[in-house]
Amino acid sequence: MPNLKIDTFAYSNRWRHVHPGEKGLLVLSCLTAALLSRTVLIPLVIAVAMSSMTVLGAGIPCREYLRLAALPALFLFWSCLALAVSFTGGDLPLAHFPALSLTIGLSRQGMGQAQLALTRSLGATFSLLFLALTTPMTEIMALLRSLGTPRLLIELMTITYRQIFIFLEIAGQIRSAQEARLGYSSARNAMKSLAAMAGNILLSTLTRARHNHQGLLARGYGDELLFLSPRRSWNVFNLIGASAAGLVLIVSALAIRP
Repeated sequence: MPNLKIDTFAYSNRWRHVHPGEKGLLVLSCLTAALLSRTVLIPLVIAVAMSSMTVLGAGIPCREYLRLAALPALFLFWSCLALAVSFTGGDLPLAHFPALSLTIGLSRQGMGQAQLALTRSLGATFSLLFLALTTPMTEIMALLRSLGTPRLLIELMTITYRQIFIFLEIAGQIRSAQEARLGYSSARNAMKSLAAMAGNILLSTLTRARHNHQGLLARGYGDELLFLSPRRSWNVFNLIGASAAGLVLIVSALAIRP
């Protein structure tokens, strides 16, 4: 499952022992540069660079990386495509419906906005995917805590992350049981099985969440979740490299105009 794969890669990649602050600084710089860019060039450079660092640098298998990146990339493509569609004809008409007095087409201005939004989103997404695939969640939480992030936000992130695994585990168990009973032998049975799975997942997840809360209370939970994270030393060369790369990207994003 994708989330389990992400967690596995986060603990087994080549850059597992790099200080999370160094990776976080690079990712934050890339996010800032991608969102500030006025052209598609800088976000595309960021997307290619972060993908190359993830696959070639951290050693994430290319096939698995493409599988993980395909879903958000496809979602972003269809979402940004809506910016290019015009229902008043546009510069490039595609279809006309006389009965509805409706003409669907593509707008050149909208296409430019769609391209910029898509490249910005891809640059930001691949940057975050780099951090997720190279840094365990516990270290990300520890980094956020050291930066002064509100404790409530960190605890909500931790609990939500844990609930993802509970959700996947319950869904896998229910699907295996349904397949054993030929629940997907036909389209009709598949629809019924999916509906039953949705209801059972909701109830089971709520039950497991209540049990987890009771377990925390039994272990002395007060107002703060405590977890261990290894102490890592800063690498001066990595820090300088991340700062320099981030500065160059941000300055280029502000300087290059369409």
